[in-house]
Amino acid sequence: MLRRHRIAEAFLVNVMGFGWHEVYAEAHRIAPTLSEPLIQRMADMCGHPTHCPHGEPIPDHESAIENMNDIPLTEVEAEQHYTITRVLTREAERLEYIEALGLLPNAKVEVLHKAPFNGPMQLKVGEEYRIIGHNLAELIRTKAG
Repeated sequence: MLRRHRIAEAFLVNVMGFGWHEVYAEAHRIAPTLSEPLIQRMADMCGHPTHCPHGEPIPDHESAIENMNDIPLTEVEAEQHYTITRVLTREAERLEYIEALGLLPNAKVEVLHKAPFNGPMQLKVGEEYRIIGHNLAELIRTKAG
């Protein structure tokens, strides 16, 4: 079911043009009704995605799933570069905000400063500077690099 759901999300974004903030509920509704041949055709049409639009890995045919080995943005070191791997929320308004900040999966970020006591973080995303709160940073997973 997880494979169906995530392929449906990828299809809705990559083929049908939905925003990543719109697809979770839609995929939740349609995934249980999708047959394996239809899921395979959807995967073919959207380029055999390995991750959903939110960065979560898509299980293979044997239900094996990639171990992400990523960490929350709140746990990274300042003055280092990271790649966003996934975003853990499915709340449409938060996803729209995260997208507006440029904090999408595969985005490169430089952590410039982390305020103490769960304070805000200053990031550089491309050529743009961003400040985000601890609560939002907890929802964003990263890897070094």
